[in-house]
Amino acid sequence: MKLINPNKPHLVIILSIFIGLPLISWSQPKRLKPPKRSSRIESVDNFVSHSFELYHKVFVYDSLTKAGIEIPAEIEDELIERAEIDADSLWQEVPDLLEEISDASVMKQAKATINLNKTKKALKFCLTAIKNYFTEPEED
Repeated sequence: MKLINPNKPHLVIILSIFIGLPLISWSQPKRLKPPKRSSRIESVDNFVSHSFELYHKVFVYDSLTKAGIEIPAEIEDELIERAEIDADSLWQEVPDLLEEISDASVMKQAKATINLNKTKKALKFCLTAIKNYFTEPEED
């Protein structure tokens, strides 16, 4: 009869942790998905959709640059122009957004808050990615 060494299960767990940790740290961040349900407050839904359009553009650009793919200057300029248009449309939605949320029912306010919290995460990613690209030192 063979005796099983009691240290082998621990060894397997420790090895899998050491192998798995580097893979987790090198993986690309998960793409955020827009909220599935609308808040039924028009300005909030517009703000959320414009925010996720901007997020999609920044995420694609970030993914391509991290993968080492050279983006042509024409496409890069067009992406920047469209991102500026999306950012401007966000600023136009903010005044109506606050007013409509305060006038809505409690349930609509709750849905709007949940959707805006998801949007906040997407915009935070956009802000950090844009800061990284515009503040990195240029090489001569």
